[in-house]
Amino acid sequence: MKRLQDNALNFNNSMQFDFNGGNISSDAGLLAVKSFAKALGSTSLLKSSFPDEGRKKHSSASIIEQLMYSSIAGYHHDDDADKLREDPVFTSILEKEALASQPTVSRCINGFTGESLDQFNELLLQVLEKSYRLEGMKHIVLDIDSTHVQTYGEQEKRGYNYHYSSTGFHPLMVYNGLNGDLLKVELREGNIYTSKNAREFLEPLMIWLRENFPDVDILIRGDSGFATPEMYQLAEKYDADYLIRLKQNATLTKLSDDLRDDFHNLYTNHFQEYCVLYDSFYYQASSWDIPRRVVVKVERKAGELHPRTGYIVTSLEAEPKAVLKAYNLRGNMENFIKESKLDFGMDSLSHSSFTANCIKYLIKALAYNLMNLMKRLVLPREFLKSRMLSLRSWMVKLGARMVRSGRKVTFRLSSSYPYKDIFLKTMRRIDNLCFA
Repeated sequence: MKRLQDNALNFNNSMQFDFNGGNISSDAGLLAVKSFAKALGSTSLLKSSFPDEGRKKHSSASIIEQLMYSSIAGYHHDDDADKLREDPVFTSILEKEALASQPTVSRCINGFTGESLDQFNELLLQVLEKSYRLEGMKHIVLDIDSTHVQTYGEQEKRGYNYHYSSTGFHPLMVYNGLNGDLLKVELREGNIYTSKNAREFLEPLMIWLRENFPDVDILIRGDSGFATPEMYQLAEKYDADYLIRLKQNATLTKLSDDLRDDFHNLYTNHFQEYCVLYDSFYYQASSWDIPRRVVVKVERKAGELHPRTGYIVTSLEAEPKAVLKAYNLRGNMENFIKESKLDFGMDSLSHSSFTANCIKYLIKALAYNLMNLMKRLVLPREFLKSRMLSLRSWMVKLGARMVRSGRKVTFRLSSSYPYKDIFLKTMRRIDNLCFA
């Protein structure tokens, strides 16, 4: 009879396992991520943003960087730091003998103040600016929305949100709808309304865009939660276009009655096929300073009995069908939010302090952007739409043994690694990057 302590495998008694393989890491793909971060200049930007001369062994910048790489590798909690303290890849890319422990990480996160939040958001944009200048950005779509982060403890400023039927936080986020970059994020109380302080949140980003990319075409997209005069006026102030859904009301219903009549006349008996009509008109709500164009769509899906009517307020002069198509592309934002939350741990915040949770949220946002830029700039095109969950499995989770020889350190990667050619091509592209 085999003994459990022999670590014999039940499918073949002549095989067994142990944990005496030596100085091996399962996250060697982080070597490529660190190389990309170095080429991008994000590491130096991080150090200049948080110089922290007083903490020599574990500076704030080094702890932030540690948390970023931990999140990329799938270790989303502070106590994972203790499990990774002597990992050869983590210690090498962070240039430390041992990583900061969980208590050290927690002290650092809790040591930040509210003033640091602006530094983090500025850092998000500084990193993205390098890429946008390299890519020659001509258009940008600002997809703004809120989401929910559920809490399970006594976190400060948690609140019950009736829309989500859950207790947690209600962060506000804005992505570049063309490529998924997370441009800005703000953690908020759980019971705050969707568009609360949305103008104050978005305006610094508009100023940054107009100062750094004065000729870029800006389009703001949002659902009906952001249908406020302040949002239209903000867009108009900075010469930006907008597409924002409107909630139905009596006046909008009356203005679209003719279109519904046309719909019923044309498609009375077409219940087994998709039917749609478009139109537009000018409308001024009582709270608006001027009339604005509203595009309306009446549609009925196959098998449905009654048509539905939707309204979009817009500054665009395109045909109604094209306007609705442009608005519907906003659905991609749900995928960006999903990846941020599930693949980078932005769905979990466990600190009791609200400011600490804000800082942790922004660190994960930095990690998300770093990988999103890496996908776009150096990975093969077939991986452009891959989620971090997939990238982690083939690129990050790579076995390697660290071998020291004199002053030289060599990471011996797995000989049977199936993506060897792609990895080598990625490293060559990183070496050829040239940021102004």
